[in-house]
Amino acid sequence: MSKLIIFDCDGVLVDSEIIANRIDAETLTSFGYPISTEESIKKFVGMSAKAVNELILKESGISLPSDLWTLTEEHILKAFEAELLPLMLPVLENPFLKNVKKCVASSSTRKWVLRSLQMTKQDHFFQNEHVFTASQVKHGKPAPDVFLFAAEQMGYSPKDCLVIEDSIVGIEAARAAKMDVIGFLGGRHAQFEWYKERIRNEQVVVVEHVLDLLSLILDTVETYPVQKEFNVDM
Repeated sequence: MSKLIIFDCDGVLVDSEIIANRIDAETLTSFGYPISTEESIKKFVGMSAKAVNELILKESGISLPSDLWTLTEEHILKAFEAELLPLMLPVLENPFLKNVKKCVASSSTRKWVLRSLQMTKQDHFFQNEHVFTASQVKHGKPAPDVFLFAAEQMGYSPKDCLVIEDSIVGIEAARAAKMDVIGFLGGRHAQFEWYKERIRNEQVVVVEHVLDLLSLILDTVETYPVQKEFNVDM
């Protein structure tokens, strides 16, 4: 049976984490929670804004303004216009995967995901209604809610889903959803050796380059109908 490929957005579809965490670190430091870009990556990658707020409050007693992340998001999106790069074009453009169902399941806001995809010219690979975010479910990652919701809306059983994730919380969410998962380390935030070690310690299949990911996906999903179509054309 064919698989549904569920892509995380930040750090998978777009190389955003290094940019976002740089600006988040500057913002949090200004609010009395001193933290570097690398430390922000280490603590917060893959988490929703709500989860980050709860963790900071628990650790430091600092209650961040309710509109902080909305304002910070606008700052980050402006930085994206100058710096953001796509990560998945070799996968999304591969002709043998043309008819394989795909969707996005992210901890970020819908506005963030859609703008990120538009800026990197990847939006046409996903129908608008096939973009799912943490705001649509009760619990964000590492809970499985957003992945299970995505699978249900797309009409797939969890056992027929393949998740592409770059973070521990995302991998944990995929596992909790009983879905296959590949750890992708192609983003700039994932180049720290400690980050690579963390993901490898999750004992999932891990790839560092998008072409290696493409090979794995082609081996995993059912592509025969597309292959037949291409054989006819040839």
